[in-house]
Formats: sequence, structure tokens, C-alpha cells
Amino acid sequence: MNFEDFDGLILDWDGVFTDGRKTAAGDSSFSEIDLMGLNLLRFGFFLQTGRMLRTAIVTGERNPTAEHVALREHFDHFIYYCKNKKNSIPILSEAWASTSSRWMFVFDDVLDLNLAKEVGLRAMVVRPQTTGTKKFAVDRNLVDFEVPESCGIRHFCEKTLDQVGIFEKVLNHRIDWTSEYQLYWNQRNHISTKIVDNSQTTPG
Repeated sequence: MNFEDFDGLILDWDGVFTDGRKTAAGDSSFSEIDLMGLNLLRFGFFLQTGRMLRTAIVTGERNPTAEHVALREHFDHFIYYCKNKKNSIPILSEAWASTSSRWMFVFDDVLDLNLAKEVGLRAMVVRPQTTGTKKFAVDRNLVDFEVPESCGIRHFCEKTLDQVGIFEKVLNHRIDWTSEYQLYWNQRNHISTKIVDNSQTTPG
């Protein structure tokens, strides 16, 4: 694996950051373990390429916790009410000046599969309850690797950094708060998240 082959990362919310449970208000929780993993991955990408990894949450509902995470972590985009995940492709392609074949995608369920067909790297969160869906996706070559349901994002991030061969290097930079990490951190914190309501787009 080579980071030079990629520009972006798309993350589903329900079932990826969470176990899928929500309150009546539509919110849920998140894990700092996952968010640390994302910062390590984004920094590793920056260290290896000199570019920021474009990052987006694309979700079918508007979850206030998901929006909070996108804003707090300075993701590039938060796209909500995206019932057809492929609708995110033209939005992000134009904004990122990139094609979907250069994106990574972490997902978990049926509504994600049409987007999984279009991206360059697919990681599926698997759980015992969705073995049939996993088999369906695997049989159609929509899964490059599987991650566990508990802190699956952290697993994805560490596995990816390990495959690139810079996991320990990234950790040492973060532990020592090096000038390289501070440069990444400052650039990350200047990203203004674009919030996109996709509810007016026909689901397809």
C-alpha cells in the first residue's frame, strides 16, 4: 500500500463510529480511541506525502454527535441525509479535485455498498449479526479487509499505517510532539468543515 495512491477518506457514521444505537433525538456517542487513530492516520499521510488527507463523514441521517465530531476534528466535509451514498461522489470529487478511485472508505452495511463499488480501498466493519451482508459484499469484491465492530476505525487506522510501514515512526512523532506533528496539527486545525444537506437529492 502507498499513500501516494490516495487523496481522501470517507467514513460512515452509524455502525462504524457506533454500534448503531441512537436516542430519540438522533444522537449517539463516539470513542476517543477511534479519533486518536484518525489523527495518527491523517498525520502519517501528511508525513508521507506532504498533503492533508481529505476526510468526510457521509451519513444517511443528521446525527448531532456526528456533526460535532466532524467539526471538532476539522474534517473536510460532513454530508448528511445522504440516502444514496453515491450522491457524495460528485460533491467530494469537485471539492477535493480527486476521483473516487483515490479514496478509502470505512463502512458497515447495505446502504454503503454502492459507494464501496466506486472507491479504491474498502474496509468493512463486521459483526456476528451481519454475516450474510458481509458475505454478499465479499462475494462481489467490495471488501479489501475487515475490521472488528469495537473501535473498528482505530483498527483500520493502525492496520493501514502498519501496511505503509510507518506505524512506529508516526507514534514516535506524536509521543514527542515533534515539529512535524505540530505542523500537521496547525494545518489540520485551519480546516473549516463544509456541512452539506443532501436531502434534496433523489435517493435513486
